[in-house]
Amino acid sequence: MKTILKTVLCIGLCSGCQAPQILTQNAPVEGVLIQNVTLVSAERDGVRAHMDVWVREGVIVEIGKNLPEAVRTIDGSGKFLTPGLIDGHTHLSEVPGMSEEHEAAFPEIAKAARAQIPRSYLYHGFTTLVDLNASAQVIGRWNTELLHPHAYFCGIAPVFDGYPTQFVPKSIRYKVVPNFLYDDARADEFPEGVDPAEHSPEAVVARIKADGAICVKTHYESGFGGRGNWPVPSVNLVQNLVATAHAQGLPVLLHANSQSAQAFGVAAGVDAFAHGMWTWDDKTWDDRQATVVNDEVKQILDGAIAKGIGMQPTVQVLYGEQDLQDPDYLARPELKSVLPQNLIDWYGTEDGKWWQAIIRRNNPVVKPAVDAGRWDELDAAPIARVLAVTEYLDTHGGRLLFGSDTPSEPTYANPAGLNGRLEMQSWIKAGVAPETLFRALTLGNAEFFGLEKMLGSLEVGKRADLLLMAKNPLTGVEAYDSIELVVVEGRVVARVDLAAR
Repeated sequence: MKTILKTVLCIGLCSGCQAPQILTQNAPVEGVLIQNVTLVSAERDGVRAHMDVWVREGVIVEIGKNLPEAVRTIDGSGKFLTPGLIDGHTHLSEVPGMSEEHEAAFPEIAKAARAQIPRSYLYHGFTTLVDLNASAQVIGRWNTELLHPHAYFCGIAPVFDGYPTQFVPKSIRYKVVPNFLYDDARADEFPEGVDPAEHSPEAVVARIKADGAICVKTHYESGFGGRGNWPVPSVNLVQNLVATAHAQGLPVLLHANSQSAQAFGVAAGVDAFAHGMWTWDDKTWDDRQATVVNDEVKQILDGAIAKGIGMQPTVQVLYGEQDLQDPDYLARPELKSVLPQNLIDWYGTEDGKWWQAIIRRNNPVVKPAVDAGRWDELDAAPIARVLAVTEYLDTHGGRLLFGSDTPSEPTYANPAGLNGRLEMQSWIKAGVAPETLFRALTLGNAEFFGLEKMLGSLEVGKRADLLLMAKNPLTGVEAYDSIELVVVEGRVVARVDLAAR
């Protein structure tokens, strides 16, 4: 449900995609020295206490002890210094919970929201983001602002007429999403007047690479909400896409949240699944309630492990569907740190609850549950399933990649930054160790997306995206609530100054 017409339009045309207006911050100083701090970084075992880190011109230039004073010195005694966090699954073109029409009708609210969104990611420690459905124009505008997490993007390569292009009218579909793939298996359905050669894996990947993308995303989605007849790619097509992308140094992610989709992805040899497996192949009503990983699911997961295929669990997609129906959700105090008050107030209006109303109207399960006060039971089985799958991968040597899928759909229940913090909590609930989570949030994501030479760890020459915390993230997830300072390319910002006001 996450891709709507506005998002897809932004991929191809960028119409209505406004650049975020960031509040002015002080320019980075010539030099920053963080003294006597404990270093926590995934490229080494354990921690290094009583260290100094010198930052200059946005880069870590020296790490040692008793380094000479800089223009600005920060006392790190008793604190922990880590790399900035990486959210590997975001969508940055939209204001969560607002349609393009809403932005036009409520411009001051939308302006405040767009100003706060980058700051909310930073507030929760995310200094790098990867947008899995964006364009060079959207990401370029984001990265020109003064204070923001640095953003990268995947180019999307759906099979023609498949998800997510189903949300775009056919009259403009092929212009809005230009990098669709021709599939020999459905040659007789290919649009007239379009050259198949221009939509081969080679041609599509070449355009995606030229746009500046760092990854390719394709999709296996036969439908949801009662649908089940959307076109899906052939294994041969995606195998060719993967080979072509790898030749260009680009990993391939597959939208795959079901057992059949992930079985397909293992056969095709993709690099990662952009969701956890919360939909299993149920044959009976009892099967639909099963949450213990069965032999068929294990076989798929073992295949993914053997091939080194990563998985982004994105559990918050499901918890967000619960939260959207929670009558008290907008009163949660943590929202005030990441959402402007006028946006929270608007979400509480009839206009602001438009998506909630659509879900209640169109999903036959939701309204009875809400009416009975059981909104918190929605998606209970899928949540238990994805947590069980995450635990299985973690305990069997699987590759877990961190991504929050913010926002997963046009919902107000996936706030920037906070959604990622809640995703961390779900990993811990699944039994993932804090050390594993920390690596996935930093060096693990950097390595997967080919960014490890510039970020992901505390090493000389890497970008000075840093977090100063009061607690050690290797010992508990609550450490991410103890962030005191965020350093963005050498610019030091107090966390309190990033909160919504």
